[in-house]
Amino acid sequence: MLSWTVSAQQIPISTIFVENPFAFNPAVAGTSNGFKVRMDNRMQWVGFGDAPVTTQLSYFGPHQLRNIGYGGNLNYDKTGPVSSLKMNGAFATNFAIDFDIRVSLGLNLGLVQYRVDGTQFDFYNQRDPDAEALQTVMANFRPDAGTGVYVYHHDWYVGMSAQQLFNNNLKLAPTGEDSKINRLKTHFYGFAGYRFTDGVSQHWLIEPSILLRSVAGTPFQMDISGRVIYNQQFWGGLSIRNSFESLNDFSIIFGYIHERRIQIALAYDYTFSKIRNFTAGTFELVLGYNFDDVKKGR
Repeated sequence: MLSWTVSAQQIPISTIFVENPFAFNPAVAGTSNGFKVRMDNRMQWVGFGDAPVTTQLSYFGPHQLRNIGYGGNLNYDKTGPVSSLKMNGAFATNFAIDFDIRVSLGLNLGLVQYRVDGTQFDFYNQRDPDAEALQTVMANFRPDAGTGVYVYHHDWYVGMSAQQLFNNNLKLAPTGEDSKINRLKTHFYGFAGYRFTDGVSQHWLIEPSILLRSVAGTPFQMDISGRVIYNQQFWGGLSIRNSFESLNDFSIIFGYIHERRIQIALAYDYTFSKIRNFTAGTFELVLGYNFDDVKKGR
């Protein structure tokens, strides 16, 4: 007999992570002067049967008088018969460590539901008792939590966070004991970026950024992105994703900001893995809205 193993992260990834770092770091709440809404829609491996589809909605912002922030995330991810629904609320507090540098500490708490629709399974022997037992809908609700730290300046930012801290075990079978292979793993994130201006007209801005992901049992993964922003209105850039073992994806990203309020961002990922023979690539769309400032300063 021959067998293979497959490893992957449990939390969906995003190519345009610079548009919504609050999705994986609750400390970002309250670091802007106004509330923001972000909706991320990702269709992975288009053309491949039962490919992952992810939708995420985020709302976050600062308190008007105090140096705190709050918000929430709603995330729905579906891959064939398996889906997850995550809901959480976040709180963060920030303080100055220098005249231009602030630190924010955040925490999010919520619920996660994993669901397996066994009616979509096809078995060679439909009369097998195990097959009949699995052909049902199985779902589990579990508490969830995450934490993060975010250090920011007008020109740069750096943050670290962890999600799925409770490592809850999921029972996704109608009979039998809980299996450790269904345990939720903690995901660790590190990200940073810098904003370079032209220094003369202030019309051009270059922003390189990096996102690091680590999950027990999977290869360490890194996204390196760079974008050029013109007049705080149009921007475009490139991104690569690799695991230090091989180059996984190459991405083209671009966006438009209307009067610093309405934001639209698009990404196209081309994968270098063997699955590229069966897919037209991955598409991602981020829609956003920035509300009026509710506080002054940073």
